[in-house]
Amino acid sequence: MNDLNFNIYNITIISGVIQGFIFSLIVLTQKKYITNNTIYLGLVVLFLSLSNLQYWFLDTQLANVYSFIKLIYIPWHWLVLPMFYLYVHKFIGRKKLNYKIKLILILPFFIVLLIHITYILLTHSSDSINKIASHFQRGIYVYIEFLSFIFNILIMVFVYRMILKHERDKSYDITWVKSETNWLKKLIYTGVIVCFCWFCALIIVVIYNLNKSYIFYPMWIGISVLVYWIGYVGINKSKDLKKRIELRKKRISILKKSKLVPNLQENSKGFYKLEIYIKGEKKYLNPNLTLKAISKELSLSEGYLSQLINKNTDSNFNDYINLLRIGESKEMLANPDYNNYTIVAIGLESGFNSKSSFYSAFKKHTGKTPMEYKKDVRNP
Repeated sequence: MNDLNFNIYNITIISGVIQGFIFSLIVLTQKKYITNNTIYLGLVVLFLSLSNLQYWFLDTQLANVYSFIKLIYIPWHWLVLPMFYLYVHKFIGRKKLNYKIKLILILPFFIVLLIHITYILLTHSSDSINKIASHFQRGIYVYIEFLSFIFNILIMVFVYRMILKHERDKSYDITWVKSETNWLKKLIYTGVIVCFCWFCALIIVVIYNLNKSYIFYPMWIGISVLVYWIGYVGINKSKDLKKRIELRKKRISILKKSKLVPNLQENSKGFYKLEIYIKGEKKYLNPNLTLKAISKELSLSEGYLSQLINKNTDSNFNDYINLLRIGESKEMLANPDYNNYTIVAIGLESGFNSKSSFYSAFKKHTGKTPMEYKKDVRNP
């Protein structure tokens, strides 16, 4: 036991592992966190934590003291990116995933596990556990790690392409809430950096055959950071999406019943047609609404539409649409029925495409922040 290796780095790593276990336990057992996507999020964190735990045993030399740890090695890291792929797929609301794709994602884990079991049986039959290859020197495990690196990079590429396709989709359907994905791209960028550290460590192992675990510290600590990030940001983003879906369902019936009562001058027939389209059909709730799209839909030139808006509202197109969205948000902020929903969710459901654009427009046209307005209208 005196030969055990404990230092600030593997203490940091085990702290991340413990945090990951706690997070995944909460997410996978508490009903308020369980949705069709957070289950996969919990599994991502769980498999990251299990993977780091196994390497922590190897780094601290506990695997040498308790040799059975080497025998029960499970390649959990082969499941991390597949679970992340499934999480993103669910989070952005894509159609049901093909069974063959799920099989392609999961099958490599079982193949590598079978290789490990076969290797252990062959090695153990020679009655020498010491002959089991190290994970930090040239041998079967390092070469399998190269395959894992390639596998994970490929999945990240496919996930990134999936996100870009989701972002390019400018269609709007009131029955479907479009999720925010910038944080997912940043997560992938961080994952690429961690994979780069992993690749560098593997190259060093192959070239110099050092059999030193410390060259993997940057990767393991990076994984600890990812555990925290996925745990904190991911669960909040998923909860926000869940709240928005609940809010959308609550409002759909109200929106369908609402009718336009125009107050227009007799010579504003063109503007009446525009308002019927924008207000009567609630088109302003579409965060991707543009003057060009309206022009195409109504078969009217952009210049003519712009003139109609300027003449009848003394506003430009953006201000006109934002005022309608602010009016929508005001109704919800003033209504106690929407107490359980965040101000950001209300802003997004009013047609704004981000928190910053909502707060900026609201402050510009009301002179107050949404929170200040909510307090004033509730406590006159």
